Amino acid sequence: MTTDYLALAQAVAQRAAADGIEAEAYITHDTETQIKVSQGAVEQLSQSATRGIGVRIIDHGRTGYAYTSDFSDDSIEQTWRTARELAQIATPDEYRALPDPRPIPDEDLEIWDPKLESVPPEAKIDAIKRVERATLDYDARIILSEFCNYQDAISHVYLANSRGFAGQYGRTIALAFNMAIARGEDGGMVNAFGFGASNFFDELNPETIGRESASKAISILGGQPVPTQTAPVILDHFVSAQILGALAEALSAESWQKKRSFLLDRLGQQVGNDMVTLMDNGRMKRGVASAPFDAEGVPTSATRLIDEGVLQNLVYDSYSARKAGVQSTGNAQRFGHRSLPMLGPSNFYMQPGHQTRDEIIAGVEKGFYVISVMQTGGIDSVTGDCSMSANGLWIENGKIVGPVGGVTIATTLDGFLNNITAVGSDLRMVPAFGAIGVPTLRVDNVTIGGT
Repeated sequence: MTTDYLALAQAVAQRAAADGIEAEAYITHDTETQIKVSQGAVEQLSQSATRGIGVRIIDHGRTGYAYTSDFSDDSIEQTWRTARELAQIATPDEYRALPDPRPIPDEDLEIWDPKLESVPPEAKIDAIKRVERATLDYDARIILSEFCNYQDAISHVYLANSRGFAGQYGRTIALAFNMAIARGEDGGMVNAFGFGASNFFDELNPETIGRESASKAISILGGQPVPTQTAPVILDHFVSAQILGALAEALSAESWQKKRSFLLDRLGQQVGNDMVTLMDNGRMKRGVASAPFDAEGVPTSATRLIDEGVLQNLVYDSYSARKAGVQSTGNAQRFGHRSLPMLGPSNFYMQPGHQTRDEIIAGVEKGFYVISVMQTGGIDSVTGDCSMSANGLWIENGKIVGPVGGVTIATTLDGFLNNITAVGSDLRMVPAFGAIGVPTLRVDNVTIGGT
């Protein structure tokens, strides 16, 4: 007999509520696959199915939370009663309450692949083996395809609360990634990543992923330091995504309320070049973090955070919005039924421009195309400091002339935003840092630390 999980969530929320006590039931039912290959052999193959229910009680600003994976009547009753008991001893917070019900737009976000459930494990294994083959076949100097992984998830969410909200959705995601390791004649080694992610299994292109990691690794092999200088840099997607991850933290209302953002109190001010438009869009078609509503039942939205360089908004969940006296942007997130809602980005991305990567390179008289980095000094969303060791390619008169290695690049997040002088048309969502979307970027006045 198939369980009607939405009806169950509604029944639990109604039973757990009482005068002055609000209740919410959150049910997840997920199926995941993970595959890792090495040298043509399957090192890991796991498939798992999990389900659970979490119950949140808010009693006059005091929150209690309990969860279980046992769906028997006794276990579910014990769960919501435990959440009630925990709320009794919690510290009250006047801003804690369930959100006001808002209508959810009836729109197909194209986040469900009906085929994924029927894709056999053999097809998934073949896909990730093709990633490894394409990597190793690219060039004899590629000696290893590390972290050659395939993952997918088929997720169902059911949410109901005592204020009348009830909703459900399904989402699928499939991704593959690897790191190519190349070794030169001098014994020096470098690495580079390739990746692909989509809501739809058939949209993954294993050969493209494998060739991406291999071509990048080969291109930076044998890199040497350049003299220390200030110059333009062009940032690959994987590099820019790490910087945008810090910007997402700085544009969180929670960070502002805790005084932990380099952008603090600059709403309405010019904080970047007019080429810079940053969005958080939980309703992006085929977005890997898209959903019709957030982890509290608030409709997701497209929020323009920085518009042509002007700081316009932050991302909010219900709690931070109530503290600020504004409306939630639908950015409450959860990591399964064990998790309370927390504020976080959805599909966070920079609006693409009109130039191709090659056109951006052609416009650089002398500069550095950064392909891989390690965060030596790190990226700090509070101070705005940004320093990384980097490998890449040197550009002279609009042409790539050779590999660069053993240098650092340093700027500030303020400098990053204000010195972006070219934005590519090639927007890519990078799943390794959440759902961060970036095109190729040119950033001027970056300090390159070399010889």
